[in-house]
Amino acid sequence: MTTTKVLLGTLAGLVVVGAVAAAGVAVAMPAGVDGPGAVLAELQGHTRTSDHSDADDAPRGDVPPWTRAVGHDVTVVRPGEASGDDSGSVRAEMALDEGAHPPADCTPLPQVGMPFDGGGNWPDLGDSARLCEGWVTVVLGDRLYTWTGDELQAAAG
Repeated sequence: MTTTKVLLGTLAGLVVVGAVAAAGVAVAMPAGVDGPGAVLAELQGHTRTSDHSDADDAPRGDVPPWTRAVGHDVTVVRPGEASGDDSGSVRAEMALDEGAHPPADCTPLPQVGMPFDGGGNWPDLGDSARLCEGWVTVVLGDRLYTWTGDELQAAAG
């Protein structure tokens, strides 16, 4: 056996091991971690993503209270341990029951701004944001995109 064959065999083996490891990491990521940037942020501890079948299954403070009975297929993103001070930042996305809508006392906001984006891809949220119970809220079709932080929660309380 020549040195070239041994080196090529070793290189091929390393490529296969690397591909298997990458596939294992991708399978282990929550559904909300899509794309290489979001996977890297999760692995480095900059984000902490969790999925819940229903909003009622999510820990208190991870979703707006009004969504508990009407939200499903929930993805929650918080800053991870490596991100430093998170200021209570949390971002959630979910499907809403047909006919579900935010509370009537929500306040329209002049612009959509996010204190913590959490990585990953969100659609263009347009300009229809409202403040509901301390959560910036955007509904697009049957999907809810919402986020909050300590300052928003303090103002709502």
